[in-house]
Amino acid sequence: MGKNWRGSLALITVLLTMLVAVSCSQKPVETDPTTDAAAQEAMTDEAADATAAADDAAMIAEEELMKKEAAARAEARSAFENTNIFFNYDSSAVQDSEIAALEAKAEWLKENPGVRITIEGHCDDRGTTDYNLALGDRRAARVKAFLESLGVDADRMVTVSYGEERPADPAANESAWAKNRRAEFVIR
Repeated sequence: MGKNWRGSLALITVLLTMLVAVSCSQKPVETDPTTDAAAQEAMTDEAADATAAADDAAMIAEEELMKKEAAARAEARSAFENTNIFFNYDSSAVQDSEIAALEAKAEWLKENPGVRITIEGHCDDRGTTDYNLALGDRRAARVKAFLESLGVDADRMVTVSYGEERPADPAANESAWAKNRRAEFVIR
């Protein structure tokens, strides 16, 4: 009986070894091709959504930048037009205190080569109408010459005198007269 017992044990050992070997072998995992396509499509959709979101964000950022640049240009234009050059009583000489403003105007004009301007000469109401028209003309011409000396093309500028006809302040006191002795700038 000892021999049968050993043979049976050997047979059981061989069978268990085969069973373990068979169960440990890996079978290829079969996948459903429709599931793979759906997963790949979902990943493609997510990538497309992410790209679209990035494109939208870039477009919004570009629009905001364009709005800011347009606002900055409008502000610079307004500053150019609304910064007057003032003169002493009965004078057409550019004051030292006005040079920085004229330099800024010249720079803006050089940065905007398509812009053409009218320089208006104004006076206070003291003096005759003819005298004030001539003084306003001299003031506008002096400002134009100064801008030319800073590199602005003369063909882009015209001058006009309004004398005392368009006061900034109609009052008859030194404060009002000082506001009226000016050169104004109009973009045309």
